[in-house]
Amino acid sequence: MKMPSLSKQQLKSKIDSLPRVNIALLPTPLQEAPRLSKELGVRILIKRDDLTGLAMGGNKVRHMDFCMADAIEKGAEVSLNINPWMSNNARIIGAASKIVGLDYINVAPASKLRPIQGNLLIQDILGTDLHLLDTSDHKKVHEYVDKLETKLIEQGKSVYNHVKEHMSRSSATISYMEATLEIDQQLEEHELVENLEVFIASGGAQGGLMLASQALNLPWNIHGVIVGKPEESYADVVTWSNNALNHLGFSERLDWSEVEQLDKYIGPGYAIPGEDCIEAIRMVAELEGILLDPVYTGKVMAAVIDYARNGKFNEQDTVLFIHTGGLPELFDFAEELKRRDYT
Repeated sequence: MKMPSLSKQQLKSKIDSLPRVNIALLPTPLQEAPRLSKELGVRILIKRDDLTGLAMGGNKVRHMDFCMADAIEKGAEVSLNINPWMSNNARIIGAASKIVGLDYINVAPASKLRPIQGNLLIQDILGTDLHLLDTSDHKKVHEYVDKLETKLIEQGKSVYNHVKEHMSRSSATISYMEATLEIDQQLEEHELVENLEVFIASGGAQGGLMLASQALNLPWNIHGVIVGKPEESYADVVTWSNNALNHLGFSERLDWSEVEQLDKYIGPGYAIPGEDCIEAIRMVAELEGILLDPVYTGKVMAAVIDYARNGKFNEQDTVLFIHTGGLPELFDFAEELKRRDYT
């Protein structure tokens, strides 16, 4: 696929044509990481999308500008979602739903006996109608949600079911096409940025950076770091991105072969940090006072550290690390993350 060449204004006009509510606090800072850069021997910039302002922030707040506008335009009264106990998406959808006046229901598989902390605690504080299931069986969970949606409709409620709504996911790609414009403008303020190596958790946001940087002819290399099952990550990038292209009126389609994904940093599995992830979280905290999370950003930074230690960067490279947030889940992994036992 080759995106058509666009000016910044043309791309902005495409995005501005979509319904929108202003939820995210933008622009987020782009900052140097001098001590981390010295440690790793490569210049590192951090895009602080952990500071988007809603319910402890994160990249998904950007998505809500478009997702919630879509829900409002469709006359929704209830926002219905499926997300697991550690989900940042569930937390952000919940907060965004509340501030635009929607009731929020989240069905959380395999969460029946989980402690109410981290993202679950924030959802509870927000007034979410939490349905904590004891099963993770895909068919059973979706049957449960379908019955719940039917019941709500029978009660006269208009339901925005995030599982079925394309914009709930494609908003990730759209919002990061816009973020590309934001980052490009900020990079002009940072001297001597030549070769830009971008690292981000693989998903719709990666697709947005890929599509927009190509359309704007930006010399960026986008590295998507897989944090869970590879087959799901591929689907996330390609499916959500192509749905986003539909929404924006493009006929082009992203192909599987064009997506670069790094699968060495998954660790033991999704939402299970490996030793490299734990080292990355500790290193960035100690050197820069910036907290990463054990589900996404810790694994992405583990990739940056590995690349640096194995000489995969050269003197002209600048690394752009997209900090996508996820901080509430630090507290669900205290045993893994603490440096020593204090008892």
